[in-house]
Parts: sequence; C-alpha cells; structure tokens
Amino acid sequence: MSLHLTLRMAEIIKILSSANEFITSDTLALKLGVTSRTIREDIKTINYKMKEFKTEIVSKKSKGYKITAESEDQLKKLLYEVEAENALFNNTSVTVTPEDRVQFIIKRLLYSNKSIKIESFMDELYVSESTIKNDLKRIKQVLNSYNIKIVKDHQGIKADGNEVNKRFCISDYFIHSEEFDNRLILKLVNSFGYYFFEDDIDKIKKIILDELNRNDMEVMDDTLNKIVIHIMIAIGRIKSGQHISSINHIEFLKKENEYRIAEKINKSIETLYDIQNPEQEIEYVALHLVGNRLGKKGEISFQNLKLYLGKEIFQLTMEIMEQTKIGLKGLHIDEDEELFYSLGLHLKQLVTRLTFNMNIRNPMIDEIKIKYPLAFETGVIAAHCVEKATGFQVNQNEIGFLALHLGAAIERQRIKYVSKKKIALVCASGMATSELLLTKLSHVLGNSYNLTGVYALHQLDELLKQKPDFILTTVPIERHLEIPVVHVPSILDDKDIIKVQNTLKEMHNKNKVIQPFFRRELFFQNLKPETKMEMLETMTEAMIHQGYIEKETRDSIMERERISPTSIGNMVAIPHPLHMLSSQSFICTAVLEKPLKWSEAEEVQLVMIIVLEKRLQTKFQEIFESLYEIIQSPDNVKKLCLSKNYDAFLDIIESI
Repeated sequence: MSLHLTLRMAEIIKILSSANEFITSDTLALKLGVTSRTIREDIKTINYKMKEFKTEIVSKKSKGYKITAESEDQLKKLLYEVEAENALFNNTSVTVTPEDRVQFIIKRLLYSNKSIKIESFMDELYVSESTIKNDLKRIKQVLNSYNIKIVKDHQGIKADGNEVNKRFCISDYFIHSEEFDNRLILKLVNSFGYYFFEDDIDKIKKIILDELNRNDMEVMDDTLNKIVIHIMIAIGRIKSGQHISSINHIEFLKKENEYRIAEKINKSIETLYDIQNPEQEIEYVALHLVGNRLGKKGEISFQNLKLYLGKEIFQLTMEIMEQTKIGLKGLHIDEDEELFYSLGLHLKQLVTRLTFNMNIRNPMIDEIKIKYPLAFETGVIAAHCVEKATGFQVNQNEIGFLALHLGAAIERQRIKYVSKKKIALVCASGMATSELLLTKLSHVLGNSYNLTGVYALHQLDELLKQKPDFILTTVPIERHLEIPVVHVPSILDDKDIIKVQNTLKEMHNKNKVIQPFFRRELFFQNLKPETKMEMLETMTEAMIHQGYIEKETRDSIMERERISPTSIGNMVAIPHPLHMLSSQSFICTAVLEKPLKWSEAEEVQLVMIIVLEKRLQTKFQEIFESLYEIIQSPDNVKKLCLSKNYDAFLDIIESI
C-alpha cells in the first residue's frame, strides 16, 4: 500500500490532517510556493493514491479542502505511510544529496513487487533522467554486494534477487545504528511502508524473551534489538506478499535447539499478527538466533564444549589456537582455556553468518585496529584459518570481533607473564653505600620498575643472566652492552634523582623506539603508483633487491593486505607480513606524490611497511603504537609528506 507521493503532496496531506477546518487552494499554494492549479492537480493524484486507505480529500465550494477518513485508524495508517516515505529525508526540503537519492531508490525497488519507471523517480526527486541513470551506477554496486541485480523490462526497472538477500540488505544497509531506541526502530522499519507502532516492538521483544527464558538462553540488548528488527521486516514483507521461497544450506539449522525456539516464536507471531508463516519463515528466525550472540544460562561446561560446537568448529578452534602459538611466540595464548571456550562459541556463530552471507557491523572496528593492533593482527591470523577451513572470506568487521576475544587473552597473558621493567645496579662502594643507594632508588622509581639487586663490576656476566632492561652504575663499564646503561653517583641528591627519572623517561620515548627501524636505502619519495598493489609491488621489490626480504615475505605482505586493508586513517597505511619470516627488522617508507585510493573509504599518501624478525614479534604493538602516536595528527602527517629528504623526515620524527 505504498503511496509514492512527492514531498509536496505529502506536505498537503500533513497540513490538511492537522487542520480542523477547510483550507483553500490559495492558502495551500501560498504555503508551498506553487499555483492554485498545481495544488488542485496534486489533490487529484493524492485522492487516487489514497483509495486503499479509505481516506479522501473533499472539496467544498468557497471553503476549500478537508481530509476525511472512514475511521481514525485509517487516517493514522495514512499518516504513518506519509511519514515513512519522508523518513529518508528527515525534512520537507526537495533538495537531497546523491546518497539520499540512492537510498530512496533502493527502498522503492526493494519494497515494490512491480517494475518502476525511471520517469517516476525523476518526478518524485525533481531530477533529470541523466541524474537517475548516474545514481543507478551506485545503486547497482550496493545491491550487487547482496547478490541482488537491477533488471529492466518494458515497465521499468526492478530489484531481482533472493528474498533473504533483500531482507539482509534492508537490515544491514539501512538499519545499522548501534544506539537503538523504539522510535528510531519504528522510523527505519516503517520507512519501507510497514505499519508498526511502539507497542509492537515491546510485544515482539516479550515473545522472544519469554521463549529464550524458557530455554535458559540469554541475549544482550543490541542483539535482541537486531532480532526484533529482522522479525518486523519479515512481518512487513509477508503482509506485502514477499515470501521466502527457500533457504540454502538449511538442514544443519534444523538440528539446533534454536530451531525449536524459532518454531515457538513464529507461532506466537502468527497469532499476534493474524498471518500464516510458511516453514521458510521459521528457518529465517532460526538463522538469526543461531547467527547472533545468544548465551546459555549457566554456560556450557568445558567438557561438553566439543559436543556443542561439533567436530568441525572444535577442530577450527584448535587450529586457530595452534596458529596463534606460531604467530605470537612468547605470549602463550594457546594455553588459555578461557580463550578456547569463548572463541569456539564465537566461531559457531561466525560460520553460520558466513554460510548465509549475513553481514554484521562492528562499530568499534577503527578503535580496535588502532588501540589493539596486536589483537587485530591475531584476528587476521584467525580469519585466515577460517577462510582456509570454510572457503568463505572474512570481512574486517568480523576480524574485529575475533580480535576482541584474542585481545582479552593477550591482556590476560600480559598480566601473567609481563613484569615491570627490570633494573640492575652496579656499585663498587661498600655494602652500606650500596644498600642506601638501592633503597633510595626503590623509593623514587615507584611501581614501574623492579630493582633486581646490587652487583659488583666483576659480576657483570651474572647480572646479564637476569636479563635486565636497564643498568644503573656508579662506575664506568668499558664493555659494550646491548642494553641501556645509566651512570649515577654513589650518593644521590634531589637533582640526581630528577636526572635519573628524566633519563629513564627519555629511554621510554616512543620516537626512540621506532627511529632505529628506518633505513635510508628503503626511503622513497614522490612515487606515482596507479593502484595499491602497484605501490606494494614497488616497495617489496626494492626490499628484495636490497637483500632485506625473500619473496616469501613479499607474498605474506600481499596476503595480509588482501585479508584486510592496512590503512589506519589520516592518509597513512602500515602494511606488514601476515607471518614473521624475516631475519631483519626494519621499516620501509614511501611518500606518494598524491593520495592513492587504498580501500573503499580511505586514501593514503604515506606508506610505512613494518617487517619484524621473529624475536621481536611481541613488540609489534609497541612499535605500532609508537608510529600511531606520531601519525594520529594530520599536521604531523602533512609535515612528514612534505619533508625534503630522508634526514629531514627523521628530524621531524624526532621533533614530534
């Protein structure tokens, strides 16, 4: 029962419905900036389109127009439809952006069972045929990502595709806010021409929660909202005669407990809305129950986990744990039983979503990539395992969710294994002086450092076995050491203490962490690549030619980029290998002459490829954070891109 009104016609209905008396065509014309004749023509069209709502605009000589309806409920439904069709624009202005037009046309195509003439879109949006045809290029891109095609016939154009894919498009492309409230849900769902009221949301939520509670299942609020939206879309589509004909790969779902829950939910929905749902609609609800984050009250025991996950998911979980062991030596997350449990449950839902092409948005993805780079890279390793096991490509949103589970395990292991910075003291004075110095340092350095003890100069080899991060010494150490050495007097005064604190702070300087990794012979400026892959080919070829990497590392860099773009905002990308294969650690840098498209949403002008040898794998986060601290400012990136040469580039790094 879609009206397909112009914005001006919608405004006429709203003006008349809010008035308790007749309004003349001259008054309406004045309000809307058109002639009385245009108003009369619009009202003829409106009356024709409102027949199904049993509502009419009546005219009375010398008095004007008034809207009448068979019942208040019919008028209410009409106004809901008018608001729904205007929801896209959020105002009554005829001027809309290209993206507004794209969304409007996609909604019309998805909602309609019939073909729509291009002229109809031209009239409704007040644009030319060439504008609509240009919009259709973007529309085809959007719909193609859901396996929906635009087809032409003698009556116009229509969206041709599986009904499940159309529903996924509606929920994913249009309804993607993470902060739902009932009014927003209604606005979004009703913008497709469906008629729901606020209490409908509460009723559907109650049906779902009652059934989940009966089965000792728990659900988070955002997941519950998403399931409600899918059910509301399904009800609207069914009432409009748009049924699901079949769902592929559905047999395994019927074995799940969620299928039984879906049957009960479906029965209650049929009763509430007086509709008949075919079996495919039960499958559709079950799909969303299995594919979303539901939990079992009291949890599943670890002993029963293999039975619950099934052999294939259990083995996939084991493979990911094994690959993280290889990829993250020194962090021991493969020993984390809690990770195995939570990751296994997550993979069961993930594989369901991949099987049925269910997209899920991750509003935290940018923050995860930047704030937890090591966790994200571990998520990439996990995604690679999933792709090999299932044949499905895992998108960046899903990698982000995998990273949350893996990141929690990394943090648990850091607490368990990573200690404070260790400092050893070398002192040639007597025991009393040494003890005084040790006590004084312990007091002023606080909780960030652990003083491992006092050593004589001849005990240096024994000291080094303790693997300290720093050495404080009261005597000169002639021997060259790989770790920082700080000279201190035997008796410390306040000035000495401040000096020691500043020296240690300077050693922690983020810029100092990354400066040693840059290489003059791996610094390139004013490059003019046509594509991202050409850029990476150029840089990796130079790295091979200079003897820094083998072809295997280059392939690993390319594979990592294929899985998820390494752009991190502010026109910067930090590519790196999927696996640490190199025997050297370095950063290869390129400044492009102009920004290059790196992903769907980002352009890049500064590229820094990080390659680390295996022993420094666990330092990836520290090095990444050091880089990000510098390039998170657009001004800093601009300065780096404008640097005249390698030395100027490094000077800028040091000065930031």
